Amino acid sequence: MSLYSRYILPKLTDLSCSVKPITRQREKIVPLAEGRVLEIGVGSGLNLALYDRSRTDSIIGLDASEELMARALERARTSGVPFEPLLLDAKSIPLEDNAVDTVLVTYSLCSIDALGEALSEMRRVLKPAGRLLFCEHGLAPDAGVQKLQNRLTPV
Repeated sequence: MSLYSRYILPKLTDLSCSVKPITRQREKIVPLAEGRVLEIGVGSGLNLALYDRSRTDSIIGLDASEELMARALERARTSGVPFEPLLLDAKSIPLEDNAVDTVLVTYSLCSIDALGEALSEMRRVLKPAGRLLFCEHGLAPDAGVQKLQNRLTPV
């Protein structure tokens, strides 16, 4: 693993994902999660403070980044909700079928290489009456912002 991937990228990810516009969107979706929650791409744990503790029994946080997961574990200690880390990618989730009430994904689908497999796994572990909650970004309508997005995509 490169020094960039180990030390710089996790900090940049945490910083860029905690800007006010993104936080406002997280504040709309995360409190809707309930029961046993599987958070795909938990990252540094930015969502942990946003869960409605009266509706959430536990959170399983899945992420492939050891550096981001370490930060998520720090944030989990103050979240007030039981947190179980899963350090792996989402293409093979080691949970039983129908194991969770909610699957939550915020700003993470773009980082999943085997997206089809990951979505199938999310569906498999989600209870039949469960909910998939997601908040993602897309290509901006503004041409100038699109140009910047396209430049950043390889990074």
